[in-house]
Amino acid sequence: MRKINILKAIVDLIWIFSMPIVLVILGFSIALFFVDLGELNIKINSVNFNSDTLFSKTLLVISALNYLLIIAALYFFRKILNYFIRVKIFEETVIKSFKKTGNLLSVSGIISLTVSMISKIYFDQKIALEFGLNQHLVIICLGLFFLILSEVFKIAKNQKQENDLTI
Repeated sequence: MRKINILKAIVDLIWIFSMPIVLVILGFSIALFFVDLGELNIKINSVNFNSDTLFSKTLLVISALNYLLIIAALYFFRKILNYFIRVKIFEETVIKSFKKTGNLLSVSGIISLTVSMISKIYFDQKIALEFGLNQHLVIICLGLFFLILSEVFKIAKNQKQENDLTI
């Protein structure tokens, strides 16, 4: 039980530090279209946004808002940990939170992978196929893992209900 408390403390700490960043991202995303960014070198998810075109600003806003999807996934993960600490493992809320977390992380990974590929083509004018492990694939895999956990917990809940009815 101590490990889950440590995990919960770490996730809560990340949550607390990310809340002011959410406000900054929302303000930045709105102000981006009204401010000239010609001098700034902005880098999000290993993508350099160094152009002042509308397309570049749109990619930057999509990348910034993609961060909000990860924060939303973190919120649902916190809910799961709260139920785990209270030893309410097979609640319907836990299963739904696993599914929401998985969907959010999968969509976020696909969006960040797409933005990364488009920006490489747009900014660097080159198409490159890279094999290996990168952050986008890890996020997609983590999202799929949470979706699998959702299904496993749904099956386990049904088995638990069957066992409770059997005497």
